[in-house]
Amino acid sequence: MPYLSNDGVLRGSYLPDKAMPADFQDKIVLVTGTAGDIGRGVSDLFREEGARVFETDVRSQDQSGFTAGDVSDHAFVRQWVSSVLDETGRIDVLINNAGICPRTPMPEVTPEEWDEVIGVNMTGTFFLSQAVIKHMVGRQSGAIISLASLAGQVGGIAAGVHYSATKAAIVCITKTLARFGAAHGVRANAVAPGVIDTAMNEAVTDEQIEQFRKTIPLGRLGTVAEVIEPILFLASDRASYITGATLDINGNH
Repeated sequence: MPYLSNDGVLRGSYLPDKAMPADFQDKIVLVTGTAGDIGRGVSDLFREEGARVFETDVRSQDQSGFTAGDVSDHAFVRQWVSSVLDETGRIDVLINNAGICPRTPMPEVTPEEWDEVIGVNMTGTFFLSQAVIKHMVGRQSGAIISLASLAGQVGGIAAGVHYSATKAAIVCITKTLARFGAAHGVRANAVAPGVIDTAMNEAVTDEQIEQFRKTIPLGRLGTVAEVIEPILFLASDRASYITGATLDINGNH
């Protein structure tokens, strides 16, 4: 069936001749929080797809392309982005994965802990996205994927109030980035995992895990693979008409 494309040209069919590949060969990808399970998994997956990956975390990693740093430090963010651009000339994808998740009960959260969680999870995500999107707009191309959470939708039940607040904010930041970038070929989306089987749950008791499992219709925790594959999809040309969205990955919690 013929259709009118965005550039005003009458084209022959909605269906491509073949499926669009999720091709990241030689693309420049930035990933934060790569000492964690999801960060490490998504970095490795992009490398398998041919991307050149630059990583950061406060915890040192023995990995090519890794730079130790704190995303809540504005000076580090600016320096890291500048160094990647000086070396490569472009940034194609940003994955905002860095985050901390204290499980401090709400009455016991201190101002210092509040500021730390806000700084890493929300402020770091925003200012890194701000630095990168300026470059992407100039190139008229790019994708930003940020990690939100089910906790940002239902509140800090298992996670802390500060963690859930930052994850709710990331959804709004993503929508704003998407509106800003849309006219310039830049997309911004988020994923919102539920309870995922990662080291982040080491502080959670077996009884609490079992309680979580009983509330999930699929009857189990999610896996790292079930989070990183959707991230790859949203960063790819397969998702070229998706922006400003938050994809729930929670077993229909």
